[in-house]
Amino acid sequence: MFVAHPPAAGILLVLSILRPMPLASRQAEVVADNDRYWPQAFANELISELIAAAEGDSDGGLEFATLEEMCRRAAVEETADLIADPRRALSEQAGQRAAFETRLDARWGRGLDLAELVVWEACEAGRWVDDLLRSAAVARQDQKFEVLIRLHGKAVMTAREVLILLRSGYSSGAFARWRTLHELQVVLMVLDDGDEELIRRYLAHEVVESLKAQREYEEAWETLGHEPPDWTVAEREQMRAELVDEFGRAIWQDYGWAAPLFDNKAPKFWQLEQSVELEPMRGYYRLSSLGVHANAKGILWNIQSFADFDAVWAGPSNAGLVDPAQCSLIALAGATDILMAQVIGELSDSDELSDASAKRILDQSLALVRHRVIQLLVDHAIQALVEVDAQQETEEEARAELVSRAAAVLQEGAPMTAEDLSTELEVDPDALADALDAAAARGELRQEVLYRGETAGSTTED
Repeated sequence: MFVAHPPAAGILLVLSILRPMPLASRQAEVVADNDRYWPQAFANELISELIAAAEGDSDGGLEFATLEEMCRRAAVEETADLIADPRRALSEQAGQRAAFETRLDARWGRGLDLAELVVWEACEAGRWVDDLLRSAAVARQDQKFEVLIRLHGKAVMTAREVLILLRSGYSSGAFARWRTLHELQVVLMVLDDGDEELIRRYLAHEVVESLKAQREYEEAWETLGHEPPDWTVAEREQMRAELVDEFGRAIWQDYGWAAPLFDNKAPKFWQLEQSVELEPMRGYYRLSSLGVHANAKGILWNIQSFADFDAVWAGPSNAGLVDPAQCSLIALAGATDILMAQVIGELSDSDELSDASAKRILDQSLALVRHRVIQLLVDHAIQALVEVDAQQETEEEARAELVSRAAAVLQEGAPMTAEDLSTELEVDPDALADALDAAAARGELRQEVLYRGETAGSTTED
């Protein structure tokens, strides 16, 4: 089943059960049901040409050039109205999206609201630390402070992206963005533990990335019709040689800036995780990567699916929100704690009871309060999200059991109304309708005969 948007609700009572269709059958069904690209003039012209070719009125049958020109005109005809008013063409999709997001918010809203408060508090904490410590950091040319505050800002922005995707039902995309947030947390922690030389190497790696991009650009700029590169090949190679002379050959590799921490060998990312004791997140990292890469696992498994929902996902779902949400909140809280530690470290160099030390004590206390506020919000957000996830899983199990019972009755072939079936199963009619509707949408049921409260002799075609 191809899922482009959440199926509309309706009372569907279905008479027979099928295993999921083979992929080819599903694709054929999608094509057969789609008449959007058959403008009437194009259809009439094509039929006329095919009839002429079949009756021998044309030389050699229908020429490809003729068919190609017909298709071009049909495409122009089809897109004319779309280009003239794209907003109108998208109005139905916009309505479906808004309705879905409203339903998602009704279920997940409280947990996501608490999560958004975490992100807001982390942003305010970063702003506060920047205001508090920037002047002194600039005065002493503290590059470490600059790197940490920028990494934290990027972490906040990434967490915001996670939330936007979750509120729209794209948990797979949100999980992929957590992957970036996790990388930011790991690098931030490594650099926080390092010295000024490590920071210098990290910043020098920006030049490494620029040189690598330059080399790739040299091979493509003419083909792409772009301007020539800024540097010549000789200049690029000279800069590369200077970097290698100063920092060693490892600097040219990914994460080569961290080589001094690993016997002057460029580490893998998992080694950086291990060095800051975040290797337990490795399993989540691998799962989140499925939403990024084009491997087979990534197209056969999707966090947006319920366990038994075998579908080709091309749209949102209200499943799978917990893991990307809680992983993101934990990572952002950890990154923010590093900034709070900067405040405590910067301001704890004097214990004298002077006006200055009183200010230090106040700022340190505020840092601790901010830390605790964020932790409390994280705990409550995760608890709210986990509770909704557990409730949703219970509902899915109950729905599956109800569908199974209904199928057993329907397969006996005795005609009955929707009310009769709900009475026999001793369930609420609306609950039964919802369960069968969901099962039909997932391709578990064949929608051949639909009852909408009529007698068995009165059916409605799907």
